[in-house]
Amino acid sequence: MTSVRVSTATHSVTHVTTNLLWGLRRIIRDCGLDQTKITNQWETLEAGTSAWLTSGHLRALVLEVYDPRRSTGSDLIGRFDFTIDYGYYPDGDGDLWLDPDTVAFAIRRAGTYPSACDYRFVADTAPGYPRVDGWGDTTFRSTTGMARHTLGTGIGGGSLGASLSYYRRTS
Repeated sequence: MTSVRVSTATHSVTHVTTNLLWGLRRIIRDCGLDQTKITNQWETLEAGTSAWLTSGHLRALVLEVYDPRRSTGSDLIGRFDFTIDYGYYPDGDGDLWLDPDTVAFAIRRAGTYPSACDYRFVADTAPGYPRVDGWGDTTFRSTTGMARHTLGTGIGGGSLGASLSYYRRTS
């Protein structure tokens, strides 16, 4: 008797990586931010996201939108978190899917940002993560005065899932 087992792990990582970056690009574009930075950093974003999804160290991929004219600690004006769930659908059949409405809803709720705003990407990684060229250590900007709104899972790939949350100022 012969049996064949196909691992979908590589396909899942590729699918989730691609759609995380697609979601970030769409958020940046539709919130009125300059797309140059994400375009210039695409290979680095892709390399880190893929490596850390493969190793299981990526906890969240975060887009921080900030106003550089404001003082540190009060400069964050928006944030989007794609939080990774490695046990999203452990007994699944390898379905790969994307719910673009989740990203669209987050964009509508966040609104647009002033043209002076900038953004950066932060990978929240578990201890022992592999180093990836182009990525360095940092800390998150303060979310004091902001409320987090979780929208649910928007990307699924095998056992991998990514939920989306956004932050808005409460005052």
